[in-house]
Amino acid sequence: MLHDTELLQYVYKTTDMGCKGIQSVLDRAKSENLKSTLTQQQREYAKLRDEARAILESKREKPKGVSPVSKLSADMMTSLKMMTGRSDSKIAEMTIQGNQLGITKTAKHLNNYSGGDETVRSLTKKLLETEEANAKQLQRFL
Repeated sequence: MLHDTELLQYVYKTTDMGCKGIQSVLDRAKSENLKSTLTQQQREYAKLRDEARAILESKREKPKGVSPVSKLSADMMTSLKMMTGRSDSKIAEMTIQGNQLGITKTAKHLNNYSGGDETVRSLTKKLLETEEANAKQLQRFL
């Protein structure tokens, strides 16, 4: 079972990875529509990350973002996947795959949350809703 701090750290790390993942493909997008959609999604992740950071700090916890090794690994994977095609469709597909993974993990974490802090639960639900909406928004670019 997860407690408040563990779930908040998950939200922080996931939104941090979302911001960094979008940044790694943003410059490769050709369509202004896709760039705009990704930029808006990145802003949403940053807002959720900032909320998680504020709650963690109020609990005297230091937020733990994506490790440099994980970031490097993700960047390398993005570069490899982009070698097979640099189309907007490929960017949308990769980003949707990231969202789908996030949806699964976030739902699992919510189900394993044993804390009673409604602020933490609400923020995590907001992350889940954001991931679902992001995947749906990107489908038109496939």
